[in-house]
Amino acid sequence: MSQNTAPVAATQASTQSLYNRRMTVSALTVGTDKKGRPFATFRGQFVSRRTGKKSSIFCQVFGQSYQGLKDMLVNGNEIAVFGAHETLPANEEKGLKQTRAFRVIGKSTPKPKAEDAAA
Repeated sequence: MSQNTAPVAATQASTQSLYNRRMTVSALTVGTDKKGRPFATFRGQFVSRRTGKKSSIFCQVFGQSYQGLKDMLVNGNEIAVFGAHETLPANEEKGLKQTRAFRVIGKSTPKPKAEDAAA
């Protein structure tokens, strides 16, 4: 896990499993919500550990998590992040189908090596 976790995001995700992902950003969109807070959505492209094939997933990043990652969120950039998988409900009015999404919580940081931790 990362030490860069936003306190609010960590509290919300405490009951969910968190996953590290190294992914390439594409189709980046930055906006603001109804309260004027910035957020970003993008397609995260990665190689599936299970199948070894390239995959992509819809990703979202909000609030303090967005603030910590905004400089790295550039189309074509590879980022190392952690977050939670979620299912977004269908919305027939907007023509949206149910889909899986990855909510980014923060930057992944490498675990300290045993030698560094002993020092």
